[in-house]
Amino acid sequence: MLNHITNLLQRFEGIKGRHLAACAAIWAGSVQFVQAESLTIFAASSLRDALGEIATGYEAQTGDDVVLVFAASSAVARQVAQGAPADVVLLADKDWADWLLAEGAVTEVAPFATNRLVIVGSEQTPITDITDLFANLDGGRVAMAQVEAVPAGRYGKAALITLDVWRALEPQVVQAANVRAALRFVERGDARFGIGYASDVVALSGLSELYSFAPDTHPEIIYSGAQVTPMGVDFMTYLQSVEAQNTLAHWGFETLEVQQ
Repeated sequence: MLNHITNLLQRFEGIKGRHLAACAAIWAGSVQFVQAESLTIFAASSLRDALGEIATGYEAQTGDDVVLVFAASSAVARQVAQGAPADVVLLADKDWADWLLAEGAVTEVAPFATNRLVIVGSEQTPITDITDLFANLDGGRVAMAQVEAVPAGRYGKAALITLDVWRALEPQVVQAANVRAALRFVERGDARFGIGYASDVVALSGLSELYSFAPDTHPEIIYSGAQVTPMGVDFMTYLQSVEAQNTLAHWGFETLEVQQ
């Protein structure tokens, strides 16, 4: 059974753990497995690279073993609310964190970073005006995370509505389960452009930032997290440290200090 669950995990986009055997303890229907003696963090897909480096630093400092599980914030929040064995949950917006608070899954939430919403592509020519997006599509697609649930998708749809182009662009939009999956459509050439975060451009070297949405076109992007069990207290403290915040900045996030 453990091997079967491990194989399933390897097939799902956006789920990644450092130790697959431990990741098999992720919530799976009504079946629960005994959690390994380690710190398990459920996190938004856009945090994959930065959080991997932060977890390495935390392990070196504490000697703890960190297991990382990634998916869209909407999926992560629902899994944690249903009892998934997370010690820490880190989400790409405050709304899903507040939802967990309302559900009683966590007792408090804390912001730890922000981000910028951008249009990316494999080409180098910047989009100087949003109407240029249509001129350059040439029958292509625009990849986005799910626009009704996933934060990056919701931010993107809100921005396109504000700029009065959503209705015209919607037929060309292809949606994915999370922001990284959406941008992989662009990497593979299955979509001409993608809407994601500035941090994604740092992580995905084959893509370039072509357009940056003005902050007032969409809800503020505030990455927020919470400890789910007492084991998560120290990590949440570490996440606010200079070392962790510098790592977030290195990977293209805007730290809270930058915003003040």
